[in-house]
Amino acid sequence: MSRERELIEILEKALPFPPKVIQGYASLDSSFTSGDLARACGISTSSAKFYLGKMVELRMVTRIPHRKRYQKYSNAKTFSSWLRDLIRLALVPLEAGTLKIPDEDGG
Repeated sequence: MSRERELIEILEKALPFPPKVIQGYASLDSSFTSGDLARACGISTSSAKFYLGKMVELRMVTRIPHRKRYQKYSNAKTFSSWLRDLIRLALVPLEAGTLKIPDEDGG
């Protein structure tokens, strides 16, 4: 198995989006539609809407009210820029013990 194939397989297992969605997302303008994402990634519109729902939950994009458009957050121009912020703000503090895990009851 080639090195590239192994790296892509790791990405597929470790990240919330397929590699072609991550690559297509990076090519989009800061304001885009689900159809734009579908064309950039070579996926169906319904799949693009599914991934956009996940992106909204992960605070990568926000839906523009009263329009069928989405807007990238300033820290999420690419997936890697969003992930770097997540690592800096959440993962490193979690590993260091400065970010506390809330109790199951919300406390």
